[in-house]
Amino acid sequence: MAGYFENKVAVVTGAASGLGLGISENLLAKGARAVFMGDLKEENLNRESERLNEQFPGRVHPVLTDVTKLEQVQGLIEAASSFDGHLDFVFNNAGMGMTLPTEQITFDIWKFIIDLNVMGVIYGTYTAIPVMREQGFGHIVNTGSVAGLLPIPYQAVYAASKGAVIRMTESLQYELETEGLNFSVFCPSNVRTGIFDGLTPPPDSISVDEAVEYVFQEIEKKKLVIVLPESARKFDDLFRENREEFDRFARQIAAERRENYRTKGTYY
Repeated sequence: MAGYFENKVAVVTGAASGLGLGISENLLAKGARAVFMGDLKEENLNRESERLNEQFPGRVHPVLTDVTKLEQVQGLIEAASSFDGHLDFVFNNAGMGMTLPTEQITFDIWKFIIDLNVMGVIYGTYTAIPVMREQGFGHIVNTGSVAGLLPIPYQAVYAASKGAVIRMTESLQYELETEGLNFSVFCPSNVRTGIFDGLTPPPDSISVDEAVEYVFQEIEKKKLVIVLPESARKFDDLFRENREEFDRFARQIAAERRENYRTKGTYY
C-alpha cells in the first residue's frame, strides 16, 4: 500500500527556509513525485532546490513566487497541476511573524501582514480548490499559529492574520469534504527557525525536523487543526478550560513584554 505522500504532486510556498524547507524535504523523503517550491528569495530558492535536486533528481521544481501577487500564485498552481495531470497537496506556508507594541503599528504594517499572511493563503487555497474539485481529491494545508488560537499580548496584527487563516481552513473542510477535499491548518508555537537567529530559543522550543514530523503524522490522519509542540497544546487547553488562569498568564506575558520594550526596546 502506497504511503499518503508517495507519488504525489505538491506545492509548498515559503519553501526555501524554515518550516517550508522542512516540509519540502519531508515530502521528497516520503516519495513525492514532484515538489514545486515557491519562494520570493531567489538566491535561497536556487541554493536549496539545487541541493535537494542532487538528492532527489528531477523531483524538485523551483518557482520564484511572491504570494501577495495573485498571478504568481496562479502560475505556481498551474505549473504543478499540469506537470502530471493532478495536484495532490498545497502547503500555503509563506508568511511572517509580528510582535510589536500598538504605538509602533501603522496601517501600512497592517496591510503588509494581511496581504502576506492572509491574502497569500487565500490565493493559494482558492486557486487550488477548482483543480481539486474537478479531480475529486486533494489536501490543502495552511500554516496558522498558536497566536491565531489564543490572544497573545503584543501580537494583535499577527494573531488577527493567523486567526483568519484558521477559521477559513476549518470552514472549507466542512463545506468541501464531501467532494473528496481535505484541509488542515497547523498552529506552531516555538519552533527553532530563523526567527531565533541571535536569540536563545525558549526551553520548550522544538526543531524544524521535530515539528514537520509531527505535522505530517497528523496530516496523514487528516487532522483539521494541528497544534504543536506539546507545551502549546497545554496552553490551548488552559485557554479553553480555565480562562481565569489563562488570563493571569497572558497578563504576566504582557507585563514582561511591556517592561522589556521600556528598558530594551524589544519584547525579549
